[in-house]
Parts: sequence; C-alpha cells; structure tokens
Amino acid sequence: MRRPLIAFVAMALLAGLIAGCGEKGPTRYRVSGSVTYKGKPVPVGTIQFAPDASKGNTGPSAFAGIRDGRYDSDADGRGTIGGPHIVSVDAFDGQEIDPDLLPNGRPLARGFRKPFDLPKNADATLDIELSE
Repeated sequence: MRRPLIAFVAMALLAGLIAGCGEKGPTRYRVSGSVTYKGKPVPVGTIQFAPDASKGNTGPSAFAGIRDGRYDSDADGRGTIGGPHIVSVDAFDGQEIDPDLLPNGRPLARGFRKPFDLPKNADATLDIELSE
C-alpha cells in the first residue's frame, strides 16, 4: 500500500474515533462501486461523498480508498447518510515514480466533482467514469 493512502486511511480512522466519542450520530449506509478512467479501472485513489448543502442535505461526509478500480466504505472508510451529495475523486496511475513526491503515481484525475443523489435509507452502488 502506498504511503499517502496509508496516511489518508490513518487520518480517516483517527477522525472517526474522535467523531465516535459522544453522540452516536446519524445512521450511515454502505456505498461501493467502481471507478474507471477512459474505460479502465483506476489503480489507486480516494473518493469522498459530501452532503450537498445547497440542496438541503447536511451531515457527515463518507469516504473510501480506491484500489484496482473498486471502492467500498465498509472496507476502509465511512458510509453515507444518503440524499444529494457532491462526489469528489482523486485518481492516480499507481506507478510509483518518486516515493516522496508521487508515491501513488501520476494523477489521472484530481479534483473530479459531480453531484449524485444517493438512497437515504439503504446501501448504494455507484459506478463512476472519470472524464478528462
């Protein structure tokens, strides 16, 4: 596993532990699927689901790591509250060029953002094709 991805997961787990202290919060649901770039699976990356406040949706964000074109919030992230979300993806080619500067390889797509409506009371599957 690449260092930035490990750091991302570690920070996410720490944030989850801190957030887990105190009130339980809203029910979260599993979100999973595939991420492709030019029709091919994204080797490594991250995906985040932020509630779209402009459409009245508020609450915690969901996130997961992308490996070999797949992500699953049950595996290494946090689930979604559902409703309108802005989905953000950072995708990399996975070819380690410089372990300090580009440990996940060259960016394929950074800052991809797109709105999606997710089910409010159920698990969701969302497949995403990144465009240039």
